Parts: sequence; C-alpha cells; structure tokens
Amino acid sequence: MNRYLVHIVLLIGLSAVSFVVAGERNIESSLYSGFKSVEKFGRLNISLEGSAEKIGLKKNDLVDYLRLQFTNSFRGMAYKDVENISEMSKDKEKAKTIAVIHIKIWTVGDVYPIAYHIEINAGNLANMREYEAAILGYGSKRNVPESVRTSIAQLVDDLAITFFKARSEL
Repeated sequence: MNRYLVHIVLLIGLSAVSFVVAGERNIESSLYSGFKSVEKFGRLNISLEGSAEKIGLKKNDLVDYLRLQFTNSFRGMAYKDVENISEMSKDKEKAKTIAVIHIKIWTVGDVYPIAYHIEINAGNLANMREYEAAILGYGSKRNVPESVRTSIAQLVDDLAITFFKARSEL
C-alpha cells in the first residue's frame, strides 16, 4: 500500500515539474513574442552620455565591438543597416520583421570613482523596447573602458539567449 502511495506522489511531483518547465517556456515565449517574426536585424547602435568620451570611450569603436558581439552571439541571423528606419516603421507588417539593438552608456565623473550605467534595448521596429536590461558599476579611468566592453558582451549574450528561447530555437 505504501509503495503505491510513494509512486503516486512521485508521479504527481514529476507532472508538476514538467508543467512548470513547460509553463516557463510559454511565459518567456509570450513575453518576447515580437522576436518570433524577426527575419533580420537592421540597426545596432550605441549612444554615449555624460563623461564617456572624456574617459576614452569612442562611439565608433564600441559600435564595432557591438557588431562583433552580435556576430558571435546571433549566429544565423542576418544584419544589414537599414537607412530609413522611420519609413520602414510605417509598414506594420514589415516593421515586425526587422529588429534593432540600442545600447546607451552613461558615465559620471572622470576621476575615481567613475560610475557607469549600461542599458540595452531591443525589439522589432513595431516595438523597439520589447527587451530591456542594464548593468551598473564603477571603477577608475583605467578600468572602466574594459568594464564597459565586458558589460556589452554580457548584455548581448543575455539578449541572444532570450531571443532564441522566445523563438523556440534554444
């Protein structure tokens, strides 16, 4: 009798675990459903605020680094800069097929401690802020530029995981 009771409890427990795992996939998939219709990426952009340029951060270098991270993390996804984003956004169906990534880097101060806030926004042209994440930190003028690059890599990797999970490709 006890043996049957143990089996029943185990079966109920395993069913509950399976339901939770399946539920998590469905929740993630619905939270970022805009990623499902993406066919390509049309803009990878970085903006600098505060003292970023004073401490040696260069927008063009960081955009190149973002493109490299994109290539490494989003294998199989096409990227081609779209010139007329506002025009493309007007066509609602086309807007859903083109994704964008924007990273904003704020730094405060140019001597220790230099605070930084790095925020990533991503989505398709119909909803460009579907995904958001941020990293906050501080350091010296010597180590903040490398910390910023490390943070960009981490944010892009996390976005890629979410992107491919939402599309049921991971």
